[in-house]
Amino acid sequence: MGALEIPAPLFQWLDAQMETAVPPVGRVVIWGIVGALVSMGLYRALSAQGRIARGKLELAQAQRDLDGYDGDLRGAWPLIGRLLKVAFRQVGRVGWPAVVASLPLLCLLVWMSTAYGYAFPPAGAEPVIRTEPPRMEARWQASDGSGTGGQARPRVVVAGADGRVVADVLVQAPVPVLHKWRWWNALIGNPAGYLPAGAAVERIALELPRKEFLPAGPHWVRGWEFSFFLSLILASVALKLLFRIE
Repeated sequence: MGALEIPAPLFQWLDAQMETAVPPVGRVVIWGIVGALVSMGLYRALSAQGRIARGKLELAQAQRDLDGYDGDLRGAWPLIGRLLKVAFRQVGRVGWPAVVASLPLLCLLVWMSTAYGYAFPPAGAEPVIRTEPPRMEARWQASDGSGTGGQARPRVVVAGADGRVVADVLVQAPVPVLHKWRWWNALIGNPAGYLPAGAAVERIALELPRKEFLPAGPHWVRGWEFSFFLSLILASVALKLLFRIE
């Protein structure tokens, strides 16, 4: 589990509480609204709203002063310097609160991509599997029930050209890529698991079925991303206007 996945059990528990009363697309919309509430609320609490508002006025005045100047370049340099100074100061006021406020949303996105992204194939079906290097032969097979939480999970067995098994991986979650552990997995882990460090295969790509939540429209509309980000943006704009967040 990566650092950004620490809140994932809480998200999973809250999602399970809504499951009996709210359909999947409704839960996706609710998570978008929750993401907006947390990120906008945290940004408002951390940022100096008064200073940001005054900074906007100061920046607008510096811009007007420069636009209204009608002289040589030497005389314009002080005005340019002042504009840049005010602009960078404003970026500092807004930047660090925005970065901190985005961290809970980033954690939510990491969890959403797994919980609402893909599904395992139905019983009796097998996904297309590609390996790197491509000369390997990969097989999809049912699990013996030794997956996370005692639930059955499939396995991917990879053999070399000589038929010798080079990797036998229990796929813990429906994630379309299996790979060896990399340093960035300390931040964002792979819930499906990892290939052995010494395995001859570097990467396994699985063509898993994508979950769809809307019955019509192009494929990019039917997944969780469209509903989530639409509700996130609309809720964020509404909160900004309602609470006059700078």
